[in-house]
Amino acid sequence: MPAPCGSRVTFEPGGQIELSTAPRSCVPDAMEAARGDEKALRAELAALGLAAGTMAVDDRRLPRRVLDHGRYAAMERFFSAQGESGMWMMCNTASTQVNISHDSGDPHERWYTMNLVAPVLIAAFANSPGIGLDGGRWASVRQGIWWSLDSPRTRPVSTDLTPERAWLDYALAADVMFVRGQDPGRTDGTAFPPGTPFGAWMAVGHDVGWPTADDFRYHLSTLFPPVRPRGWLELRVLDALPGWARDVATLTVATACTSQAGRELRGRLPSSRRLWTAAARHGVRHPVLHAAARELFAVVLGNLGSVSGRGEHANLVDAYRRSYIEAGRMPGDDLCRGVDLRVHAAELARSRAGAACRQISS
Repeated sequence: MPAPCGSRVTFEPGGQIELSTAPRSCVPDAMEAARGDEKALRAELAALGLAAGTMAVDDRRLPRRVLDHGRYAAMERFFSAQGESGMWMMCNTASTQVNISHDSGDPHERWYTMNLVAPVLIAAFANSPGIGLDGGRWASVRQGIWWSLDSPRTRPVSTDLTPERAWLDYALAADVMFVRGQDPGRTDGTAFPPGTPFGAWMAVGHDVGWPTADDFRYHLSTLFPPVRPRGWLELRVLDALPGWARDVATLTVATACTSQAGRELRGRLPSSRRLWTAAARHGVRHPVLHAAARELFAVVLGNLGSVSGRGEHANLVDAYRRSYIEAGRMPGDDLCRGVDLRVHAAELARSRAGAACRQISS
């Protein structure tokens, strides 16, 4: 059954359900569409005897890929060569992603603003506390997982260069993961192991041939920086959040990206380029990030009317500011328990070792 508000419903490699609203011209409409389609989706699942949960990290089961697609098989092999984080990311994590169009008056403005506020947003909305694969404690285990993955394709894009140049350099330095085949559905292809940057493929070629413009466009879709430029900007740093907190995050991001709020933030926030790990590790318990989060919400509340004139939205953001930001708390503090990825680490290692032995002996 189609989603009543026009959202697209898809599945991620581990079976996570992704609900993507259609583009909307105003923030309240996008929020209402997400809320309405989520309600309809949950009802559909309930009719089948299924219950959906909102979890940024699911540590109740081993990560297992359920989608049989060349891209995801290649991704699994690529990341597995570097450790266990890739499978956890693909199969057992979920996020809240906010997409914002570029400002036609200044196409670069929102790029710089998003990269400035992203670590602050990680801290302010951390919702997956617990023990990560490294044995350390994180306010956002989900973001900790991402931070331990293939750094040339997951770390922030440089803001020291023009956005065009920085994104090009980033893309050329990242390894090729998968090259699509020629069938009409484009689900087959060639998986690459780590070690072949796209720029090197352009320079020396490969057994599959020389890269095309279409190959480069596809390569861009396999890069996952915290802020990813497309025909719009994708903010990829937020943990999966309950609906009320998702609304606050959406209003916060959209307001921060307005021209006036962006100028204020770039003048008032401290540099956070060295605080990405600290944001995921400590959240707003980090003193600099706590102060930055307070500044962020002060600016957002002062400019919220530019994206929503509804009083209930102002009350919602202000209540979040008082209950969480001012108190030095995060949504994850309300969870009944934190995650602990060490629970499955040994079991996962044994499972992989067994699979390798079976493959060798077969």
